[in-house]
Amino acid sequence: MKWFLAFWLMSFLGYAQAQTWAQLPRGVRALGYRNVTTTPIKSNFNQFRSETSLSTNFRVDAITLNEISENILIPGEDIDETAYNNLLIGEYGIDAQARANVHGFGFGYGLTDKIMLYAEIAYYDVNVNSRIKRTKGNNYKEIAQYLRNKGNSTYNDKQLTELIDRMVDVNENNIQSVITNYYGYKPIGNWQGKGYDDMEAGVMIKAIDKGTWGLQVYPGVILPTGMQDDPNILQDVGFGDGQFDVFGELGTGYIVNDNLSFGTRFRYTYQTPTQKDLRVPTARDFELSSEKGEFDVKYGDKLNFMLNTTIAVNDWFSFSPVYRYLYQMKSEYDSSFADANKFLSLDSDKQEHQAQLTASVSSIQPFLKKKFALPAQINFNIVQTVAGKNVPKVGRFEVEFRLIF
Repeated sequence: MKWFLAFWLMSFLGYAQAQTWAQLPRGVRALGYRNVTTTPIKSNFNQFRSETSLSTNFRVDAITLNEISENILIPGEDIDETAYNNLLIGEYGIDAQARANVHGFGFGYGLTDKIMLYAEIAYYDVNVNSRIKRTKGNNYKEIAQYLRNKGNSTYNDKQLTELIDRMVDVNENNIQSVITNYYGYKPIGNWQGKGYDDMEAGVMIKAIDKGTWGLQVYPGVILPTGMQDDPNILQDVGFGDGQFDVFGELGTGYIVNDNLSFGTRFRYTYQTPTQKDLRVPTARDFELSSEKGEFDVKYGDKLNFMLNTTIAVNDWFSFSPVYRYLYQMKSEYDSSFADANKFLSLDSDKQEHQAQLTASVSSIQPFLKKKFALPAQINFNIVQTVAGKNVPKVGRFEVEFRLIF
């Protein structure tokens, strides 16, 4: 159930929503704070871009039983191959629902009139509620009847057939015991995590400013300060990737008049290779594994694109519809486990389409016109993931405050 929670927080310091090339003058500072509250996260967009539940489903059959019991049944010798391949102990799911509250903090400083330094970090408080449920029962009686009808031709006696007929019905408590005692995971249940995200720091360089349009160059790094995913907990959420990232961003826009303007940003992020201790998957669609190993991991590079329109009602109030697109390339894994490398890399690319509506109350224009003493801004954002691939379907409400001094 290792799924990706993507809260793609916008920069706290771009104090003019549409004028994406604007930045702080020399010696001027900015503080930003953002609170993000999500709706309950119950589903995601899978590898086929269809909406599915966050539940993890798995099957317990004769193959699983052999893995746990060290090959007590040999198909073709101890048991008929058809019976072995069709014996079902049960199918189970881990239902999950998550909710997050995020506090983001940002700081900027105008080094010159064209160069601004900034840093930002977020603090996460995430709750995940999960439980095990059985989705399909066993077929002991059907398999036993099949063997009786076959005449027990591969057995010395009828004991195995009778044993299958009397096998214990495996319920949710039994599965919990297998997950913890055999596979070595911590118990499935409710999980709460608090911690910092990876920290972002960079430089905003105003390359062009023609008054009605401009261009900003925006290089930076992402530092591995966040809490990483724990391979021993199925329902936890990582707040960081665990490696350094380097990115470059361009921001540009066009001001039509005092009431209408457009802005866009494009970012490319290179994720540096790292080493991780991960669970070693034994099958393409089966996440549980009792073995851990060391992997060289190269997470896929990211492309971020944002397009917004700002409609100003007056100097104080404005509205901005925003569209965001994220694409993350496929990740690469290298280890001594050749099959596991393929399983982990398969369908690891991500896409996300987000729609946002922002309402802003700002004293920046009145301050520039010397009609108000303090330049500040409050934004109210409603954001919804509307489509994607391998990302959660999540809505969120954001309140952000920016102060320039």
